[in-house]
Amino acid sequence: MSEEPRGFSQFLTRAGEVVGSPARVQKVAKQASAKMLKRGGASLASAQEQLHTLVDLVSAYVQGDYREISATTLVSVVAALLYFIAPLDALPDFLFGWGLLDDAAVISYVSAQVRTELEAFKQWRDQR
Repeated sequence: MSEEPRGFSQFLTRAGEVVGSPARVQKVAKQASAKMLKRGGASLASAQEQLHTLVDLVSAYVQGDYREISATTLVSVVAALLYFIAPLDALPDFLFGWGLLDDAAVISYVSAQVRTELEAFKQWRDQR
């Protein structure tokens, strides 16, 4: 397993607070979707599909359509989305696109950590 990205633990703490409120979780998913559409492109290309899957997972969970996810995974996924939408993380996005690279690193890190549950979700989503 790879090393946890620098500064990510504070987002895990915040995510732990956010997951108690479905409305707040849904707001995070919507903000991540909006930023993905606005800021996607080449610097985020490698993580774009992973990010899309994370947003879909959170949305399906909040809507009650999909519940086959552990609390730990939900917190990790929400933390990754919070990191992505944060204007100032380890590398701010306005630094010539470099900030999106650390966002992509966090998205890839979390996706790898929860790969089994993500694969199960993708299978469920694709069968719908």
